[in-house]
Formats: sequence, C-alpha cells, structure tokens
Amino acid sequence: MHAEVDALQNQINALNSQALVAPKPVTAQQQQAQAQLEQDLKTAEAAFQDELARKRAYYQQKEALAVQQIEAGAVGAGAGGPAGVLSGMRQQYGTQIQQMQSAAGKTLLDYRSSLFGQDQQHLRSFQQQLGAGVAARVRAKAQQFSDAETAYQVSLAKQDQSARLNLKAQLENLALSDKARAAAQSQLQDLETREEYLINQLKQKDDAQLRAFEKQQQDAAAAQFNAERTTTQNATRDKLMSREKDLGTQMQQQVQTLGGQFQQQVTAANQALQSNPKLRAQVENVHNQMQSAYVSDASRSLSAYQSTRKALVDKYSAIAHMQFQDDQAIAAQIDQLSAQRRDLYAQIVSQIQTVVTDIAHKEGYGLVLDSVRASNGAVDLTGTVARAIASLPSATPSPSAAAPGG
Repeated sequence: MHAEVDALQNQINALNSQALVAPKPVTAQQQQAQAQLEQDLKTAEAAFQDELARKRAYYQQKEALAVQQIEAGAVGAGAGGPAGVLSGMRQQYGTQIQQMQSAAGKTLLDYRSSLFGQDQQHLRSFQQQLGAGVAARVRAKAQQFSDAETAYQVSLAKQDQSARLNLKAQLENLALSDKARAAAQSQLQDLETREEYLINQLKQKDDAQLRAFEKQQQDAAAAQFNAERTTTQNATRDKLMSREKDLGTQMQQQVQTLGGQFQQQVTAANQALQSNPKLRAQVENVHNQMQSAYVSDASRSLSAYQSTRKALVDKYSAIAHMQFQDDQAIAAQIDQLSAQRRDLYAQIVSQIQTVVTDIAHKEGYGLVLDSVRASNGAVDLTGTVARAIASLPSATPSPSAAAPGG
C-alpha cells in the first residue's frame, strides 16, 4: 500500500503547487473582476454557513423534542423532567464538539493561508532578485562589448589615418585632374566602407554572444527559481502536516476530556432510564433518522453551494479573460486526500503490527519492544518481520483525483 500513499501525497503536492502558482491579475479589468469575485464568494459562503446552521438547529430541535417525548413517556414525567435534562446535555455536548471541530478547521485553514501567502511573497521577492541579477550581468556584458567595439573603431581609424589625410590633401589640390580626383574620392570611400564593414561584423558577433550569454543567465535563474520553489513547497507541506498532527492530538485530548464529563452527567441523569432497553432503541432510532435527514439535506445544500462557487469563478473568469482559481475548492480536496492518506497509513501500521504479533506468537515471545534498545539476551525480530512484510501482495496505486472546479 506504500505506492498508494505516495500517489496520494503526489496529488496533495500538485494541488499545493496549483494554489501557490495561481495566475495573477494584471490589468485593471482583471483586478476589478478578482475583487468582485472574492466578495461574491464570501457572500455565497456566508449564506451557505447560515443555511447549514439553520438546518442543523432545525433537526437538533426536532430530535430533542422527539426524544423528550419518548423519555418523558417512559418515566412518566413531563417534557421538562429527566428526559428534558438528558436531551439538553446531549445538545450541549454536540454543540461543544461542533465548535471544537469548527475552530480546529478554521485554525488549520488560516495557517495554510498564512503559509501560502508567505511562500508567494518569498518566491516573488526571490524571482525579482534573480531578475535583477540577470539584468545587471547582461548590462555589464553589453558594456564590455561596447567598450571593445569603441576601442576597435579607434584602432581602425588610427590605422587608416595617414592614408585618409593623404587622400584629403590630394582632394584639396585644385589643380588635380577630374580622373585623379575621382580616384582619390573612391579610395577615401573604400576606407570608410571597410571600417564600417569591420565594425558591423564585430557588432554582429558581439550581439550573438550577448544573446547567448543572456539566455544562459535566464536558464540558470529559472533553474534556481524552480529549485527554491520546490524547497519552499516541501517545507510548507511538512509544516502543514506537523500542524495538522498537532491539532489532531489536541482535538483528541479535548474530546476525551469533554466526553468524560458528558458521560458522568449522562450516567447520573440516566439512572431512571437504564432499565428500559426499548426506550434506548427508540431514542437511537430517532437520532439516526434525524442525522440521516440532516446529512441528506446538508449534502444538497453543499452541492448547490459548490455549483454557485463554480458559476461565480466561471463568470468572472470570462469577464477578466483569464482563469481564476477557487482556493477553497483546492483546500477541500487537499483535506479529502489528506484524510485518505491518514487512513491508508493507519492500515499499513495495523498490518505491520498484525504481522509482528503473529511472528512473536509463533516463536513463543511474550514481549516485543519496538522503540527502545533491549538488554542482553533479547532477540532481534526486525529481519523476520521485514521478510514477512515483503511477502505480502502489493496494492495497485489509486487513480488520481479529479481536478477541482475553477
């Protein structure tokens, strides 16, 4: 399954690259279209979040009322009795979990946006520095050629100075015959033509060398930029993975703490209801029905919201005559691929642990250490485990995910 993990990571890297090197608006029309697009996307997102909140509140309230009626009927109390207290605790626990998940998601999204912004600024500055360096070296080389051409022109003039002065002196002689004058003028013109030809020939050679030098410098700068961009993207990917792992650990600890508190409250409130399995089945059935209805309703809203975002991106891309990019769609796909990669990696770890357990059991070892150095007398199972893992069948890499809309 390692090939599948690599394939997913390559897709994540490609999406990160796509978000990092998005086309930039240049003209006033493109900049105005981008600003309006961002405003409309924010408005659409706010409307979508409001709609989800209304749907969530509706189904939570509907479930709470149904559960209260069931529990109240079971204990012979009114809607405000033990059943009402239990439903209220459930709702409070669910709200707290949702708030924690929302806060963690926003924190990761803000962190990603901050890193991408820093990367864009760094790469833009690095590219400008490379461009300035290339321009300076090309100017210096051009000046070097110009100085050499000037010196060559002066040397030619010195070589022909005596002949030129002699011919000019002949032309100043009024007694010179027409034939001799024409010959002198022709010789003087030949000198000028020869010098001009030699100088132009040198300039053509220098221009060709200057163009080759400039291309060499541009290619070297492009290679430097690509290397820096790859380094920057890899560093950003590592930071995102580390931050995501930290947030997951924090979430797990918070959920465990909150779950323990909630369980204590539920245990106390459920004392009057514990001996009624029929009631628990009815409550669970109501919860599943409400959850299924909410998920179905929210999925429809999400589909409509995604269609709205794509339509806005297409609309303003057509206005600006350039393809805008929906960063939220890319981020959502990155999150989806990251979740798939985490799940697959967990399967790999579980598979290895199963092989280790089987080998230890077959060979009669009661204790296996995987992260510390054992004392004298211990047996190293690493080679045996590696050979067993190598004999497992390979998995076919998953196909690439579809590119995000916009």
